[in-house]
Amino acid sequence: MIRVRVNGNYTDIPMTSVPRFTDLIELVKSQIDPDHMITVLHIDGRELTDEEWNQNVAMLAGDTLDVTTGHPEMYVADRMQDASRVVRSCFYEFRDARKGFQDGDTQMGNKRLKVAVDTLKAFFEWYGTLVQLVSETKREKLDISPQVLEISESCKKICQQQLYQSWWALGESLEKDLEPKLDKLEDACRRVAREAQVQTSA
Repeated sequence: MIRVRVNGNYTDIPMTSVPRFTDLIELVKSQIDPDHMITVLHIDGRELTDEEWNQNVAMLAGDTLDVTTGHPEMYVADRMQDASRVVRSCFYEFRDARKGFQDGDTQMGNKRLKVAVDTLKAFFEWYGTLVQLVSETKREKLDISPQVLEISESCKKICQQQLYQSWWALGESLEKDLEPKLDKLEDACRRVAREAQVQTSA
């Protein structure tokens, strides 16, 4: 039988009603402080694999599931510290794509551009999910939608240039339009991270 430890304390959970690992997590959620959420899950001190998420609980017999919980706003404040770093990574990916187009290597440029767009899209989704975890009164301070809207407009223009194979114009749009906006987004994320820390310490 898998052992469950919540915030360092072992807990008795009836395993007969939890055939799958995901069912076990739902049961743990129902037993923690309603003002808290699960912030970390580890099996025997390591992160779970995709296979383990989909396994039957019986397959994890003898393992220890460590569950850490915390207040959503503390969790968000911690994660916000990563936001500017992720945006900086996106900036470099777009810059590499732009250099590919400017050097005439459109195959490499297109490949890098796809990675950059996918990363940026995933960042926006991740950020939006985080903001939903805090109270409505605090969401306004974490809002980066003006920057997101500006960047989305630039990306639409870049997609049109890619469609029409206007490689020189695409490189120019990346360098003179999108990259400065990503710089502004990175600055906004730094400001938001500071704001999130202030909110949790207030």
